[in-house]
Amino acid sequence: MRKTGLNQIYELAKKYSNVNFIGSDLGPGTLDEFRNTLPNQFFMEGISEAHIVSMASGLSSEGFKVYINTISPFFTRRAFEQIALDIYSENEDVVIYGNGGGLVYGPLGPSHTSVDDFALFHALGNMIILAPADANEMEQFIQQSYHIKKPIYIRLGKGGDKIVTSDKDIQVGKAIKFNKSENAKKIICTTGIMLQRALEISDSLNDCDVLHFSTVQPLDEESLIENCSKYEEIIVLEEHLQDGGLGTRIIQSLFKNSIQPRKFRHYNLGKNYIHTCGRQEEIFDYLKISPKYIIDEIKSLK
Repeated sequence: MRKTGLNQIYELAKKYSNVNFIGSDLGPGTLDEFRNTLPNQFFMEGISEAHIVSMASGLSSEGFKVYINTISPFFTRRAFEQIALDIYSENEDVVIYGNGGGLVYGPLGPSHTSVDDFALFHALGNMIILAPADANEMEQFIQQSYHIKKPIYIRLGKGGDKIVTSDKDIQVGKAIKFNKSENAKKIICTTGIMLQRALEISDSLNDCDVLHFSTVQPLDEESLIENCSKYEEIIVLEEHLQDGGLGTRIIQSLFKNSIQPRKFRHYNLGKNYIHTCGRQEEIFDYLKISPKYIIDEIKSLK
């Protein structure tokens, strides 16, 4: 997913001379072709996230479309002030490309995990928040992002995720429905790489559809209300802390529209930062939000 997105930024840069890329800590050899072919559109600024954000703001104010990249928590926490004041408040045309979202860097502990990014950026109400599930969605989002003239944050995983959206119409701002059963009584609302896990759960339960919010903000309330009003049970599955993420936004929207499901479940990363170190899937198992645990719990509570 990350490689696909970076390659698409390079393709945009070849097509549009106003596209600039600013990186922080790319691995050796990453985007060397971009660096060598378009040196005036490629900048590598080292580990200096606040500087990168402000530099991007300045370039945007001069008419450039700017893509900035480092791992997600170094943007969302370390450079939040610069993002809020230099990019968001000025409505600059900058795409924040945050790799390593969620628990990708779980072995390095809470300083490197991005489990509160939705909550932090939800406070910036007009910022677009994207969380693609696979490389196909990422490719579409990067292509569409060039034509959106406002701040965008993209949370992406480690890559290698199963492609599950190839037959879907992918649009920024629109949720995607996966109809899995003719008589479904449950619907799982999810985002990012949890989509693949939601589909696995749905396949096992046999009475469960899936609604994927690859755009977390603005939330596609029309799809949410149209779909969720038809089900007895709403399940939210997300790789985020309990508060401030997709589940919070869905609850707010349902309450606002006077929709009260008979059952509501919210599977998330808990209320506090996770101090257990381990690979992404290991922490999912530790927190019991892997498909096998959720399937067993839902079946046991029927």
